[in-house]
Amino acid sequence: IVDMLSTQGMNEDGGTGRMAIIAFHSLEDRIVKEYLRREATDCLCPPRIPVCVCGHKARLRILTPKPAIPGEQEILHNPRSRSAKLRAAQVLISS
Repeated sequence: IVDMLSTQGMNEDGGTGRMAIIAFHSLEDRIVKEYLRREATDCLCPPRIPVCVCGHKARLRILTPKPAIPGEQEILHNPRSRSAKLRAAQVLISS
């Protein structure tokens, strides 16, 4: 899933855009959440290192801090949607 997000989520032409990911299982959602959080952070260095040495820059801005979940009406019309979680992010720079 992470490989797919990295290759398909970022633009090759250096432009910006938005991505929306629907996860139907809690393990999928965990992977998506951790990926979005990591790519929205400027530094990935451990907290014990006082100065950033990784050079990582945020490539995403998270648009949905909490996932969007279906409402009661949607679940009545589509019972399979009850486990769906939607997360969205804006691409700031390409890789």
